[in-house]
Amino acid sequence: MLDTLMLICGFCGAGAFAVCSLPQVIKAYKTKSTGDISIFFIILSIIGNLCSAAYIFYTNYISGMWQYPQYVNYTLATILIFVLLGLKLKYDRENKK
Repeated sequence: MLDTLMLICGFCGAGAFAVCSLPQVIKAYKTKSTGDISIFFIILSIIGNLCSAAYIFYTNYISGMWQYPQYVNYTLATILIFVLLGLKLKYDRENKK
């Protein structure tokens, strides 16, 4: 029972962390503006997500204990941050014209 509860808790936490950049993606898309978003924030987020995901995968592989909530977290977060990067590049280029 406690294991199931903790797994649910893990998925809820991972989901919350994974989609925390979603409001920024939506706002950037609606306003067509990303001037206040630092490119360094995006780059560090990508590096952090990819390195953490590699570490989690490696340690899970070695230990045989698979932490599926973490995979949800890093997959969704990485996808969203790449979307934000795409919007940043597009809108910054358009707004300079």
